[in-house]
Amino acid sequence: MTSFPALDRIEALARNLDGWQRELGARMAELEQSSAEGVSDSGLVTVTAAADGKILSTEINARAMRFDSYTLAEEFTAAANRAQEAAAARVRDIVGEVMGNAPATERRTDDDYGYDRY
Repeated sequence: MTSFPALDRIEALARNLDGWQRELGARMAELEQSSAEGVSDSGLVTVTAAADGKILSTEINARAMRFDSYTLAEEFTAAANRAQEAAAARVRDIVGEVMGNAPATERRTDDDYGYDRY
């Protein structure tokens, strides 16, 4: 019986694909429910952002109301940016984990003449 290595790899990939898709679906659902917080330098403004970067909530400590409008705006902007950056980092981490578990195929790094292709 003749063996076809490429066919063996395709069969292995197909076996792993179903489990990977289930894991991806579960992790995507987890992402949709996740959020991240960002806090201003003073600690008086806290912003929560969803995984897609949408601002979900803002908390402003009463002491922050003593700031002038320019400073309060800076505090809010810093907290919002930090919340969005933390949410994006969470997305990157989860996608990285899922992609790290993705079924992979072997890549040849040489041509048939013994030279590296990459």
